[in-house]
Amino acid sequence: MGSGYTTKNKEHSSGSLSLPGLPSLPGSKIVNLENRVNCVKLFFCAKLYVFRSMLIVFCFMLIALSALLFALSSEARVAGNCSNCHTMHNSQGGSSVAKDFDGSSFSLTDTPKENLLIYSCLGCHSATDGITWQDTVTKAPIVFNTLEPIYNDEKGLAGGNFYWVTIDDTKGHNILSPDDVLTKAPGDTDKSNCGTNSCHANLDRVVSGAGSDLDGKQGCEKCHLDPKHHANDHEYLAGGLVTTAEQGWYRFLSGHSDGENLGVEGYEDGDWQKTVSTNDHNEYLGNQLAGGSGFVLGDTTTAYCTGCHGRFHTNQGTESPWLRHPSDAVLPISGEYASYTVYNPMVPVARPSLPSSPSPTVTPGTDMVMCLSCHRAHASPYFKMMRWDYKSSTLSDALSGCNVCHTSKN
Repeated sequence: MGSGYTTKNKEHSSGSLSLPGLPSLPGSKIVNLENRVNCVKLFFCAKLYVFRSMLIVFCFMLIALSALLFALSSEARVAGNCSNCHTMHNSQGGSSVAKDFDGSSFSLTDTPKENLLIYSCLGCHSATDGITWQDTVTKAPIVFNTLEPIYNDEKGLAGGNFYWVTIDDTKGHNILSPDDVLTKAPGDTDKSNCGTNSCHANLDRVVSGAGSDLDGKQGCEKCHLDPKHHANDHEYLAGGLVTTAEQGWYRFLSGHSDGENLGVEGYEDGDWQKTVSTNDHNEYLGNQLAGGSGFVLGDTTTAYCTGCHGRFHTNQGTESPWLRHPSDAVLPISGEYASYTVYNPMVPVARPSLPSSPSPTVTPGTDMVMCLSCHRAHASPYFKMMRWDYKSSTLSDALSGCNVCHTSKN
């Protein structure tokens, strides 16, 4: 036993190792081999660590990208394929892509449109039937049906429908052809710095000579001066507050000249009031100020309307008895007006501050009557763009909107 032990120690000390069936290896090579094995293990572990780290980072990137795509898809800004609205060269398969709209039908045109668009503003927001309220491809709301709109009781979306102007010029703003009756906006304050054929004169012709970005504006763009279809505003078809230039302002209603960089604030109903009720509607901002016109009145709908119809506000008086029917005037808290407490979409009111969601209540002494309390913005089935049949020979129909506020006149 003793000599065997000594011999084994000698074998180690001499730096050799003998295994059955294998040649002996020097001790230094054993160390090298072990080092190499350890290096391989370390290299493999390092690679595995790097791979695992990259995998974790990749997973986080996928999660972030998914969240971003979900957020983008939920916004009300334009979504879908770029080719839904744009054409790069107005050519596909040897044919034109851009389309003209003449007020009754669409036709291909070789003439390209600005911003590589397929349609003009009106073309994109028109339909050649009476049942379409939203374009199935672009998802744009329809403001002009070539046939009578029958998709809801209001015969149009919140702003009304230009179809009614084709029936009777007195039923709306005419963006399609020269007005049969008017030569300028009623109540106009004679703005002199807006060029020839400005919105103060007409809506169907092209502005020139303004020396500003108003030149070239026509039709829809005379009111919706700076559309921002790619702006982030609120969830698609869900509605939300729009109160800044970055969001595009409420319904793209912004100012120019002394109203530059200003616009209308409001709560936009998600389906443009295709469906409407006491708790499903737009919300409008109001500001009771006597006199003045334009955005000196604040970022309100009435302020915007008075840009062209200013005298109706500057010369309305300051209290009852009024000289003209007031706009942005607080509903009295007493008398017949005190009974208007449940919101009626036929006669909307303006609020001194915007709610974060549609309110089903009206508060006399706080909420205000405004331009859109009686009128639609585009056109309506009724005389003077009224929201009800004011000229009806049936008295109850003629007063159906008036007595929402004037409750004792029912």
